[in-house]
Amino acid sequence: MVDAHVGQMATTIVLWLWFIGWAIALARLDIREHRLPNRMVAICFAGCVLATLVHAVVVANVTALVTPAIASLAAATCFLIGHVTGGIGMGDVKFALVTGWMLGTISWGAVWWGHVAAFVLAGVVVTGGWLLRGWRREHRVPFGPFMGLGVIVAGAAALGSVG
Repeated sequence: MVDAHVGQMATTIVLWLWFIGWAIALARLDIREHRLPNRMVAICFAGCVLATLVHAVVVANVTALVTPAIASLAAATCFLIGHVTGGIGMGDVKFALVTGWMLGTISWGAVWWGHVAAFVLAGVVVTGGWLLRGWRREHRVPFGPFMGLGVIVAGAAALGSVG
């Protein structure tokens, strides 16, 4: 039988490598085409859910599934409000299901700070674009890369504070 700690570490590593790989692929496409394809986001989400399911079984803790699921719905709901009021694309709303899920595997604080980090990072880039490149209000900025990076930053911060 596999040691529980080894199993927990292995499933966590698999989950994060899966997400990071897809976040990079989605970021490249969003930067190039200003879209996050439904199929790619769905595959990313399915893999995250599956990896988390395996993790929940390994650690024998149903909360490891419940919290990410609720966080996923909460993030998507907030982003949907942003879409309805203007400024956030539907691809970002769908990707929020994934980012909420990933951050929910860490903590509720991570859900908050990971998404705040995405907006702060995007704000820095947009401000730089206005000041240095003459961007106008109409300049479209893909938000998916910032969402992925916000999750990775929050994940790295959480993992760095453990132990």
